[in-house]
Amino acid sequence: MPLVSNSLSLEETQKSICFKNTPMLEKVAVYLRSRVLPDSSPGCSNLMKFFHCIPSLQELEIRGSLWEYLTVGGLPHNPPTALNNVKSLKMADMSFGDLKEVSVAVYLITSCPKLQQLTIKCESVNNVVEAVVQFLQDQTCSGGVVKLLQSVEMSHFTGTKMEMQFVRFILASAPLLKEIFIWNFSYILQSGRQMINEMKQYRRASPYVEFKFEAVEVE
Repeated sequence: MPLVSNSLSLEETQKSICFKNTPMLEKVAVYLRSRVLPDSSPGCSNLMKFFHCIPSLQELEIRGSLWEYLTVGGLPHNPPTALNNVKSLKMADMSFGDLKEVSVAVYLITSCPKLQQLTIKCESVNNVVEAVVQFLQDQTCSGGVVKLLQSVEMSHFTGTKMEMQFVRFILASAPLLKEIFIWNFSYILQSGRQMINEMKQYRRASPYVEFKFEAVEVE
């Protein structure tokens, strides 16, 4: 039976999720709490399965183990058509220390041609993962474009090498970007002024970017 509502929020303990008969669904927020089991059908992309039946999607929020689920089966060469109208993308619990999860995040960002707002809640990573840094450097140099992106907000930002390289990638890829808002904790790896000064040295596709920074005191 087709879903009548145009909005859906799920907090599930299931190990997989699939939409069916949801042609009018515009807003989707999914928090998958269970660990994902090994895929029993190699070569079948979970990312394609997840987005197969939500052609009207405009707002997407991904949390929890859904990141792990979406990495299974690899990234399809042709992005799902369900991403064609996404304007707002919210990402939480994605680890900047996990190459597969970062790859999915970049894939989603660059596969949403109408994306305007990007919100990320960073997950704490203690060690530098050079494979992630190299991947983001490659993406920065590839010349990909996030054409309509205007606003980026990153919370729980600690200034790791991976996070800074991700900002570099965004700045180089978004010609209409107007604002990057970053807030972090007081025990960050470097001061907020240092981070902003470094970011301002990065190559920018948009000449109109405004950097906003807010430090959060931790008692």
